[in-house]
Amino acid sequence: MKLEIEITEEEIKSAIERKIRVAIANGSNTWKNEKAIKDTVEKYWAVIIEKEIQEQLAHSDVMRVTIRALIEAKLRAQIAKLMNG
Repeated sequence: MKLEIEITEEEIKSAIERKIRVAIANGSNTWKNEKAIKDTVEKYWAVIIEKEIQEQLAHSDVMRVTIRALIEAKLRAQIAKLMNG
C-alpha cells in the first residue's frame, strides 16, 4: 500500500501562522501577562487623567468667558421676552 499526500507551501505557511497565533494568545492569557497589562493600564491611566485635568485648567479662563457669554445671552433673551411679552 502506498500513500501519497501533497502539501503546498501555502498550507504549511498557514499551519505555522495558526500555531503562532495560538502561542501568542496562550502567552497573553497567562496570569502574569494579564497582571502586567492591567498594571500598565493603571499606571498610564493616572497620567492621562492628570494631563486632561491640566489641559482643562489651562483653558479654564476661556471656558469661563464662554460660559459667562452664554448665560448673559440667555438672560438677555429671557428679559427681552418678559419685557415684550
